[in-house]
Order: sequence, then C-alpha cells, then structure tokens
Amino acid sequence: MNKSISRFNIRVYALIIFKNNILLSRELIQNKLIYKFPGGGVELGEGFVDALQREAKEEMGQHLNHITHFYTTDFFQRSSFDSSEQLISVYFKASLSQHLNNRLKIPVKDQPVFEWKTLVDLNEEDLHFPIDKKVLNMIKLQ
Repeated sequence: MNKSISRFNIRVYALIIFKNNILLSRELIQNKLIYKFPGGGVELGEGFVDALQREAKEEMGQHLNHITHFYTTDFFQRSSFDSSEQLISVYFKASLSQHLNNRLKIPVKDQPVFEWKTLVDLNEEDLHFPIDKKVLNMIKLQ
C-alpha cells in the first residue's frame, strides 16, 4: 500500500473505432500537447456511463451509442498531475451518434481537437498516459 496517496481520481474514456481507425483527442494540458482517448473525470454523484455521456456532450457535442465496458484499471497508477492521487480509469467501447466536426484546428484549454488514427499505424509511444498505452495494446490483440 502506498501511504502517500490521499484520494482516488476516477476517469472514463471512450474507445470509438470505425473502419480500423480509432478516435483520439489531442489536448493542451499543462501547456503540453498530448494524445489520449476522449473522456475525462467522473464527478461526485455521477455514474460511469453518465460521466462518459457528459464528457462526449461537452467535448464532441453529441451523445454516444452502443456503450459497452472494455477495461478498468487493474494495477496501481499514480496521477501524472497530482502525486497524491491514485488514478482509476474505466474504458468503454462506443460509437458516435453523428459525424464529428472539430470546432478548432489547434487545441486550447478545455477544447480538444479530435483525430482519427489508423489502428495499424498507432503505437503506444503516440499516447501520453500509461493506461491508454495498455488499452491500445489490448485493442490490437483483439
């Protein structure tokens, strides 16, 4: 047990795959451009699917369809942004309800840009977060 951890940070992410491409979110976080799966934090009193739908509405302007659980973190992962937090990430496969249009060309704070990446060409080094890297490898093994 790691006693320097004082709280959990629970995150939900959408794995949106269409014709061997996967949707990634390019975001500006702490003045760094990163690639990650679309999603974000679960708020108090919110269920995981509700949080995922809220994030999809906030970031992509739409509702997700066909949501099924894919993976929940099964190892200890400290937050990249707060060393006192233990990260728990829940990933869901989902589909978009409509065509996705980016509002911006370059991400700004709290406004990501979405990009389709070919699964064959996407490598774990392209992703920023350790759990995302593990999930990408799991997807590729299917």
